[in-house]
Amino acid sequence: MDIIILSVIAVVVTALVAVMIPLLLEVRRTVAALRQTTEQKLNPALEELQETLKSVRQITDNVSVITGDVKQFSGAIQQIGNKVNAVNAIVDSVTSSMTIRTLSLNAGVRAALSFFIANLRRKGDRS
Repeated sequence: MDIIILSVIAVVVTALVAVMIPLLLEVRRTVAALRQTTEQKLNPALEELQETLKSVRQITDNVSVITGDVKQFSGAIQQIGNKVNAVNAIVDSVTSSMTIRTLSLNAGVRAALSFFIANLRRKGDRS
């Protein structure tokens, strides 16, 4: 009976080996085909992704340059505003100074004329 069991086990093992060898070979071929397909499809996608990343880097660099230019332009506009304010202050100062001088001159001229007219009247009264 032991011989029969051993014979059956031997036949079953042989059958399993006979079935497993082609199955393993087929799995190996499938894995190789999958690897080849993946490389064929994935490599172009990876290359395209690298190109896209390069483009994104260039865009980011351009945005950084533009941002710097905008900051410089903003600073220049601010400087112009400060200079306009300074000129405005100078004009206001000169205007107020001129107004004071004009009013002073006007008051002086009036006082002189009043004094002159008053003296003329007094002389007329003396003669």
